[in-house]
Amino acid sequence: MRWVAWGVCLTTAVLATAEAPAPDARPPGQRLYGVHCLSCHQADGGGVPNMQPAIAGGTWVKGDARALAMFVMTGGFDSASRKDSDAGNVMPPFRQLADADLAEILTYIRQKFGNGASPVTAADVAEARTSLPPPAS
Repeated sequence: MRWVAWGVCLTTAVLATAEAPAPDARPPGQRLYGVHCLSCHQADGGGVPNMQPAIAGGTWVKGDARALAMFVMTGGFDSASRKDSDAGNVMPPFRQLADADLAEILTYIRQKFGNGASPVTAADVAEARTSLPPPAS
C-alpha cells in the first residue's frame, strides 16, 4: 500500500510541475491556413501534383481581393465543372468561415504566395459574400 501511495504522490508531483504547452505564436492567417488549407495546398503553396492545384503565384491569389474571397467561398466557382488544372480533387466551399477569419487566410496567402499582394479586409469578404448564390439545399 505504501508503494501505491508513493506512486500516486510522485505522479501528482510530476503532473503539477509539467509545463503547459506554449500558445500558438503564428499570425492568425497562418494558423487558420494551417487548419483549412495546408493539407491540400501545402506549406509552400505548391499543392499536391495531380491532386491539388498550386496557389503560389496564381492569378487568383494576386488578383482582386473580392473575387478571391468569392472564389474561396464558392469552392472555386463550382470547381467540379470549371477546373483550370488537371488536379484530381475539387475545393470545398468555405462560405461557413467568418469574414474576419477568411480575410486573415486570404491576406496570408496573398502576402506569402501572391508576391506580397495587398491585404484583404473583413469588409472585402463581406462585400463578396453579398454576391454569393443561396446555399444548396
